[in-house]
Amino acid sequence: MIRIRTNLAPRWNRQIREATTPLTVLSPYITENSTLKLLANKQATFYTRFEVRDFVCMASTIAAFKLLLINKCTIYEVKDLHAKVIMDEADFVTLGSQNLTFRGASKNKELSVCFDNSKANSCERVRSVVNDWIDDPDLELIDWARVLRMEKDVRLAKKAFEEFNEAMSKIQGKADTYQAKRVQVARDQQEQERAARKAKNLAAIGAAVRSGAPSGTKYTGTVKPSEGSARLKFDAKVDLLQWTRKNGIVLPRMIKSSRCLCVLNQQKVGWARLASQQITKFAQSMTIGGILPKPFDRVDVTLSVTPKDLARAPSDTTLVAILKNENGTELCMVPVLYSIDEISVLDTLGPKRKPSGKKLKPIEQLRTDLKRWIDSNRADFESLLSRHITSTTPLKKRLDGVNADVFFEGMDTVVDVTMVFKGRNGTKPILVATTRS
Repeated sequence: MIRIRTNLAPRWNRQIREATTPLTVLSPYITENSTLKLLANKQATFYTRFEVRDFVCMASTIAAFKLLLINKCTIYEVKDLHAKVIMDEADFVTLGSQNLTFRGASKNKELSVCFDNSKANSCERVRSVVNDWIDDPDLELIDWARVLRMEKDVRLAKKAFEEFNEAMSKIQGKADTYQAKRVQVARDQQEQERAARKAKNLAAIGAAVRSGAPSGTKYTGTVKPSEGSARLKFDAKVDLLQWTRKNGIVLPRMIKSSRCLCVLNQQKVGWARLASQQITKFAQSMTIGGILPKPFDRVDVTLSVTPKDLARAPSDTTLVAILKNENGTELCMVPVLYSIDEISVLDTLGPKRKPSGKKLKPIEQLRTDLKRWIDSNRADFESLLSRHITSTTPLKKRLDGVNADVFFEGMDTVVDVTMVFKGRNGTKPILVATTRS
């Protein structure tokens, strides 16, 4: 079997413990770590670089070499070695980028391959190349005398290295500062472009409201306290569930607790929960389910304009769609630019997954498949979102949200409301609310 790994240490440790034949290690750099101790106890044979610069910069450490010699391991110097291999003579070979160092097992981005005895041909091909290298009669043994001499040489070179490193750090610091400024300029420009897009989008919302087919009916209500929660109250003659178009056509009566997209002062967006003479709640987010095609039909979609959710998205976002599995775990977030007449998915964002080389867990696979579907079917996804943003169908769970005094920013606020109709044949009702100054 072939296995791909981003960290070989766990695999190494298991195979080293189980090994029954001699172990061979090729690693340009060696430092102390748990795998090294196992190899030392097994008296593995090591092939590595042995240059002052590698020890001065701590790519390799004297302590690691002393550990190997104490355990009577054999170490050879291979000049210009870059390959990284650990293998026995019967069951396994590992080949990749990871050195036998602490950083290799914990810090660096590594990618390596494991072969076991089911891939005998691959193992033998690697062993054949390695054997050609290690059969070189000119390879030099690294013994105690060389290690102790290296320890002295490293002390002598330390000051020169520190001076060199300080000079390099200053140069690198200037290079980093230069690049950071370039990145900041690009970010500032991007934010300016996003701010312009958002301003244009807010203007488009106002234009969309003004261009809608009007109902010709306007009601005036006042934000009043009621049973402990403020509501937008109207007089007894008002019926917010029944609307007539300006041309006289009477529309089907809405169901009590119907949700309706509400635009306040031609900019602020939310969803109103309607009753006959009052609006009880104004939601800035709502969860709907079963709107995606199979195999994603059990994914819930939350549409949100809350400041908290918008803060997680790019600054030009006006609405986000948050997709969760049936257990409520977030799969991804989709920032959207929405202006009633137009809708545009800006991106598909999800938690960063640490590469492992292993088969994806079910939730990670679902997240990957869902993102791929959205990216490949943006127009369909945008159409689905647009349809449900303006739908008046009551949700399975009654729409919740903030009270009227929060949405309209004050008790006793006087509000004019009317309905306009968008879309083909006026199938998208929009409740337009305007506060009186």
